[in-house]
Amino acid sequence: MGNLSTEEILIVGCGLVIVSYLFSIISSYVRVPSVLLLLFAGIAFRAIADGGHFSITFSPQLIELLGVVGLIMIVLEAGLDLKLGKEKLKLIRNSFFSALVILVLSTALVSAILYFWLSEPLLNCVVYALPLSIMSSSIVIPSIHHLNENKKEFLIYEASFSDILGIIAFNYLTAGDSFTGGSVLVFSGNLILSVLLSVLFSLLLFLILARTKLNIKFFLVFSLLVLIYAGGKMIHLPSLIIILVFGLLINNWEMVKITFLQ
Repeated sequence: MGNLSTEEILIVGCGLVIVSYLFSIISSYVRVPSVLLLLFAGIAFRAIADGGHFSITFSPQLIELLGVVGLIMIVLEAGLDLKLGKEKLKLIRNSFFSALVILVLSTALVSAILYFWLSEPLLNCVVYALPLSIMSSSIVIPSIHHLNENKKEFLIYEASFSDILGIIAFNYLTAGDSFTGGSVLVFSGNLILSVLLSVLFSLLLFLILARTKLNIKFFLVFSLLVLIYAGGKMIHLPSLIIILVFGLLINNWEMVKITFLQ
């Protein structure tokens, strides 16, 4: 991070946390998501720094690390926002297909614009377009407090599904494999394997939480989730599914009928 001292890095980091909380308060008045306010603030800060010839650089490893932590938090939040049950099947179905259709159409439109504008290969344009087409829950959820409960619940499901579908599609397209029937089958097999492993790992995590005597369990759980994510990536599994299923099980624990985990 340039020539910043340890104290300056701590001040910048703590300042960013404080600013993010201030933006959360401001967003409730201006009806603009705090994530977008932070994004615009970062763009403005970069422009000011470049204009003042103040060099700010970050190592690729640090950027990737922060991105992975953010990705895990987004997917975990998506799982924690989904409440399952027979009475919600219609809502889940409608919100899922709504998220899927919007994601596909948005990706197609943005990809077409980028294809004719940048003259890049079509696959690259799709990869660029996917993050822009996801209706992220980190933007939607903080912006729907003024809506009635039915609309709020639908948008939470829709945004969560959009996160999940977009991330899975992005991981597949950036895996480096050619787009063939065989690669789709391999990815689908890995996806099914990840779901099975995610249930197993989630039950193990719950067993650890049920048996531990520690009062502070957040960092233990998050460390285990990061460990599982990193291990899954090393063996080329879509390990975000494990994070998602863990969040789903936490939010729907009453549906798990296992005596020793109750």
